[in-house]
Amino acid sequence: MKIIGEIKRDSADSESAKNDQLKPALDLAPSIDALGIYWDDVEQTIFYKEVKEGAIETKEASIAMLPNFGSPLAAKDIFCADLKPATDLVRRFARLDDILHQAGHPKDDRYSILFQILLTKIFDEQNARPKNGRMIIQDFSIRSISDSDVHSIFEKGLETALTVYGTHLPKKPSKKIGSSGATLRQVSQIICPIDILGSSPQVIQDFFMYFGRFLYKVDLGQYFTPYEVIDLVVRMVNPKFGDVVRDPACGTADFLVGAMRVADERHGANISPQLHGVDTADMAVNLSVFNMILNGDGSSSIVKGDSLKEMLQHEDKYTVALCNPPFGTRIVEKRKDVLAPFELGTEEKDGKRVPLKSQETGLLFVEVCMRSVRPGGRVGIILPNGYLGNRGKRYADFRQWLLRHAKVAAIVGFPRFTFKKSGADVSASVLILERRAEPLEDLSNVPDQPVHFNLVEKVGWDLQSNRSGRRYMRDPKDGSIVLDATTNEPILDADFSRVLSELYSSTVVDAFDWLSEGVPGASSGAGWVVQMSDILANDLCLDPKRWSQKHADLVTAIGSVDHFKVGDVVRPVIRKLKKDPSDTYRYVEIEKIYENFGSYIANEHFGWAMPDRGKLVAAPGDLFIANIWSSAGKWMIAGDEAADGHLIVTTGCTHFEVIPGQEALLPDLIFGLSSEAFRVQMRARSTGSDGLSSVATEDISSIILPKIKTQAVRDQFEDRLAEIKSGDLVLPGVAREELRKQVPKANIPPRSSHVVQV
Repeated sequence: MKIIGEIKRDSADSESAKNDQLKPALDLAPSIDALGIYWDDVEQTIFYKEVKEGAIETKEASIAMLPNFGSPLAAKDIFCADLKPATDLVRRFARLDDILHQAGHPKDDRYSILFQILLTKIFDEQNARPKNGRMIIQDFSIRSISDSDVHSIFEKGLETALTVYGTHLPKKPSKKIGSSGATLRQVSQIICPIDILGSSPQVIQDFFMYFGRFLYKVDLGQYFTPYEVIDLVVRMVNPKFGDVVRDPACGTADFLVGAMRVADERHGANISPQLHGVDTADMAVNLSVFNMILNGDGSSSIVKGDSLKEMLQHEDKYTVALCNPPFGTRIVEKRKDVLAPFELGTEEKDGKRVPLKSQETGLLFVEVCMRSVRPGGRVGIILPNGYLGNRGKRYADFRQWLLRHAKVAAIVGFPRFTFKKSGADVSASVLILERRAEPLEDLSNVPDQPVHFNLVEKVGWDLQSNRSGRRYMRDPKDGSIVLDATTNEPILDADFSRVLSELYSSTVVDAFDWLSEGVPGASSGAGWVVQMSDILANDLCLDPKRWSQKHADLVTAIGSVDHFKVGDVVRPVIRKLKKDPSDTYRYVEIEKIYENFGSYIANEHFGWAMPDRGKLVAAPGDLFIANIWSSAGKWMIAGDEAADGHLIVTTGCTHFEVIPGQEALLPDLIFGLSSEAFRVQMRARSTGSDGLSSVATEDISSIILPKIKTQAVRDQFEDRLAEIKSGDLVLPGVAREELRKQVPKANIPPRSSHVVQV
């Protein structure tokens, strides 16, 4: 027997597996040159026997020491080509943390030492890679050199690394490693065989989030944009040789890291010296530099600065701008001297432009990006969907400005909670833009061109829970994880590859040739596009939900059969509630309207206790349609109980009444409201940036629905309509009233709040 292996799914019980299983088994092997191999998702090591003073000792070494077949075990040099990418850097460095902890180092000291080791290791890889050089960090556990020599090798490596990275590090570590050679000998065994710089971008970003949190003592969530989103944006902007790239709100420099990686992967171009990042926070600059170094770069220019205040200093200097700016109605700029140079920060008054009282920071960053690139330059920027679809003057003016200054190549929407790791409940999209050679005077003669719209539906992690782990594709038959045929790695259950494929098969690649440069197989074909002329004819709405292929195909299909608009049957109505504090009202909240059934539960409240959203006074037969994205598909018809004027409905609904003379279409309307065709159109027409994005009354009225074709179905819906109006199908209400009659003492009021336990 030559090899005894112990293979584990994960590293949770590594010490027990080694000491209680592998070593005893190896002891039973009669051959002195038998080897043990331990393998899990973090560690891969070998065990070997050594005769010392007549006794046999079992020792551990890195898997890199495994000899070739037929060769004896011996200390051998590790070269760059011997390194293997890590599948999990977080747990590997957690193992190093354990080693330092066992050596008596307090927590703060441990992370300072780990940072020194990390810099040394990254420099070692970067320096050795071009010529497959010998690594500075070898497996010293198997070498007969002194502990002081091990310590000296690490410190000399660190000193050389700091000559390369030191000038870029705002937080420069000491040249002296405060740990013993014996401890560093253990450390070397863990890190010597891995290739940090060759690990996948996801692995590196996970490690950055873990290590940066301890190193800089800050919650990195506020700076976080998921790697997969970054990768999609950068690939669409497509940085290449000759590009000068800037991120004016760089956070942790993830966009710059992505630009460096994509330019190298697609075009074989090293654009590191042409990468520029700015952020107002010292911490962000520190983290950005660390992130760039962690990804193998030490030459980018990342500085502290105020991109809004310094906009004029950077006009026309770059070819690419990438940005995920701070945005939201509460994140505003009020400094008049900062607003004054911005077209979006000023307004026309008395023949001259004067600063606004305030402007949303997110809007200003669009102008910063657009003016920082030269004519023909590209911009990839993430914005809330409210900017793209809201009808308010501020946002309509913004879209006018944007279309005058930029050609829109693509807009891709992300699902809600995509950015939940950073604590943001926001629906956002990425805009891929090209700066016009000259801004247009107005939009009357905008050249027609295709725009690619798309929606990401699956992002590769669970959006409906707090679990942060990635989700991988599974075989529908047995649930096993699907592996990539080339890399043998799990395939992320996400839409990003599909979105790119559909972009590269659209006519947009003809209108913007830089999109597909270096992309094999990109060719204009059947990929979905919308013409700019159609956008201009529809309120300049740029929300990708509105222009998605799913929505457009549905509307086209319904339009090809006998159909009607919601507004053909019902019209908006306003009845103001005049509350009597001591009177009793029946209130319907959005949660108590049941999708597809037109039914509801009304809870009783005194006038003084009526919720603020209870304002819509129902009359028998009135229709209420939920106007909030998250409740799309909910609707109700007020029953005969509304005759007393005390049935009140939440403002989360839009209030309609039947147009006199259109009663014959009511069954068709109920038929349509009960369908997915209605729900799709409601979601597509909602505007706003979070779960409360809403659908305007005119957009609800313009929804088209098919008419009922068969008399049998019409009869069913007419019967249903009669039941709804009489209230017979509001089953919980019927049960409540009947229970009061049958069991008079069983007066069971509903819960006063969802936090009440019983």
